[in-house]
Amino acid sequence: MKIFVAIIVIISTLLSCQGKPTRTDYEAGGSQQGFLPPPVWNDSMQNLKRDLVMLQPYIFDKKKFNDPVNKKFLSKSIHELAVDSQNVKHDPIILAKDPTARFVAAEFANEIKQADENFNNGWHEYSRSQLVKVTSYCLECHTRVKDGVEVRLQDSVEPYVNTLPIKDQIEFMVAFRQFDSAYKLAQQEMRKVYSHQDLHSDIETVSRLGFMVAVQYMQDKAKAEILTEALSQNKSIPGFLKVKNTSWRNSIQQWDSNETLTKLSSIRLMLKNKKSDIEDMRAIPALLRLLTDDLTPDELGEALLLTGESYESLNRVSMISLHENYYESCIRRVPQSKWAKTCFKNYQDSVTASYTGSGGTRLPNDVKQKLQTLKALIQ
Repeated sequence: MKIFVAIIVIISTLLSCQGKPTRTDYEAGGSQQGFLPPPVWNDSMQNLKRDLVMLQPYIFDKKKFNDPVNKKFLSKSIHELAVDSQNVKHDPIILAKDPTARFVAAEFANEIKQADENFNNGWHEYSRSQLVKVTSYCLECHTRVKDGVEVRLQDSVEPYVNTLPIKDQIEFMVAFRQFDSAYKLAQQEMRKVYSHQDLHSDIETVSRLGFMVAVQYMQDKAKAEILTEALSQNKSIPGFLKVKNTSWRNSIQQWDSNETLTKLSSIRLMLKNKKSDIEDMRAIPALLRLLTDDLTPDELGEALLLTGESYESLNRVSMISLHENYYESCIRRVPQSKWAKTCFKNYQDSVTASYTGSGGTRLPNDVKQKLQTLKALIQ
């Protein structure tokens, strides 16, 4: 519960930053490092902030959300959120740098629209799950690339962050682009000596998050080596983590820090021969950079597929992962390609797994319709 409340705090802060000028490569006179005026969509972002903050106590409280007393209020508030999400116009500078950002933004609005429709059709719990999911879209857009501004935590927020579990504190810092602080906290935790009674089940997640910060976000081999060495010297970690650390160390040893991974063939080869999820962490920033280039349809399809697969392999490490977006983007952008067929299979498997439990698989009607629509595109 605490981390979801924290997510709303993150989103509120990130959205409040959207009124700041956007940096450009050149000023009007031709000199470098100019700035555009504040984006015209600031008001719509502020409306989203207002809507999300108002809905937060209900979204993350199942009992409150399903209480008939709140039905009228929620129906009105969710609809307002859906309307505001449709009116958001994102910064053209961001869209130019990463073409998949436009797709993520569209899916964000579509998810809220479906949540609005599902709530009014009586699918209240499914609607709530969709509203929880949309928070990940915000975080995904704000942590996609290495370049960017670190957001300073408000003084009133810091004491609250310290009450979160360590793994959630790290994710919180990543969402604010405080990579140095996130790395330091993860390293500290990985060096800590635990008694058998105190060894917490999150130590593996914390370790993987630490590598994600060092490799995917900071893209720093030396920092990754420090983390694997910290685990090697920690005699209190469980045996299975020692085995994983050996795989991480092997991957890091094969990392040529002078290699920039600017070609699709290099990324493909690295992933084909991967020894751990370190390769996926290296591939994601390289693929996101590649997606800003002028790619052929064949290259675009493969790049989107590989991005989705790498994000999916890291899905259990971090909440900031929307692999299905890349699969769907692949299907829609290059529908008649071999890549689209593989992307559809991956997408279908992922969606089906999300709705499968002890009682079997139960797909909502709108999910079934979407699968049928995507399948029709590749036939």
